[in-house]
Amino acid sequence: MSDKSHTPLLEVKDLTVSFHTSDGVVRAVNGVSYQLDEGGTLGVVGESGCGKSVHARSIMRLVPIPPGKIDKGEVWYNGRD
Repeated sequence: MSDKSHTPLLEVKDLTVSFHTSDGVVRAVNGVSYQLDEGGTLGVVGESGCGKSVHARSIMRLVPIPPGKIDKGEVWYNGRD
């Protein structure tokens, strides 16, 4: 039986991040969503330049604005925005 009051430790919903460059807009993260429970483990893998670090920096609000911009999404930590 599932606990309806369960709150994940970290929840990312539809995270989208872009950078405005001299060549135009570059979408670095496009619609990332997941939940992570306390004690859980998450591995983020991908090719160089695919947005792993931008994803992590966005969660901590460390993307340099400008040129970066968190276009949409939500990040909840322990039930708080």
